[in-house]
Amino acid sequence: MNDQHTDPAAPIYAALVLGSDSFRLLVASYRDGVPLALDGEHVPLRLAASLDASGCLSQDAMRDALDCVARLRERLRARPPAAVRAVATSTLRMARNAHLFLPAAQQTLGIDIRVLSGEEEALLTWLGVAGAAPRGSRPLVLGIGGGSTQFALGQGMRVTRAGSVALGTVRQALTFFGNGRIDAVSFAAAVSSARVRLADHAADYGPAVRDCVYGASGTVRTLARLARENGADCRADCGADRDTGAGSVDRSGLEQLAARVLEHAGGGRPLAGLGRLLPRDVAAALAILIALMEELDIGTLLESDAGLRHGLLHDLHRQRQPLPA
Repeated sequence: MNDQHTDPAAPIYAALVLGSDSFRLLVASYRDGVPLALDGEHVPLRLAASLDASGCLSQDAMRDALDCVARLRERLRARPPAAVRAVATSTLRMARNAHLFLPAAQQTLGIDIRVLSGEEEALLTWLGVAGAAPRGSRPLVLGIGGGSTQFALGQGMRVTRAGSVALGTVRQALTFFGNGRIDAVSFAAAVSSARVRLADHAADYGPAVRDCVYGASGTVRTLARLARENGADCRADCGADRDTGAGSVDRSGLEQLAARVLEHAGGGRPLAGLGRLLPRDVAAALAILIALMEELDIGTLLESDAGLRHGLLHDLHRQRQPLPA
């Protein structure tokens, strides 16, 4: 998306995603069927990490989340859209006290918030990415979030299969690296556990039914960036897809990144590009992505800047188009 040459008469749409790891807002208009970003916000909240042993969100987490919703509402008022879609994902699907948070969030926002099923989340994420895939291809789209992992397969603009697993980076980090210890044993256990959770999906999304694979989440883009910044020796086809220009990462590059994460955690060379990222979160995300690539037999994964919020915008735009005469 870009915000160049926006038609002032074009309707503006907004998508708000209350995710397990962060809340994301995207505001865009359309020109010739192409979305043009006008505004956006990404607020990392790590909502999934606030779930207690009984599956309830903490009071502090709900207060912070409501404060964030109020700020995003003000952002929307600055550029009122013609239509807004707000959705919540896995943590608010699972939280036992979500019924306390959601009405307050809806009142603050002024619109309904739909809690998506895992399959709906996968389908909308695919819709957000599919336009970048080569014409006639059968792209598989993967999304790794704080609370779940999604798969969707389709062709053209039609999804043929979609699914979701309650396997996310936040819980994986707390389960395997919650004590702050990241070593070869805990990392191997995290990969093995993720593979077990993903094994039932291998036949449905394997090489025989797909032509290319996209990673449609900030998680995938972050891991691909870290792999490059830490000297992963990618194969010739790893780095950019010749048809789409999309960046990519291969299994070898991720395994090299895993070795560097373990080196960093053991007091060796610092991991380049870490910034505010926690090593345990990187290790958890990496374990899930490596497990995905092993179980689904993925050699190279293409990066995508699009995702769930883009799919929501496409769906809004499509629904509001006039019917043919």
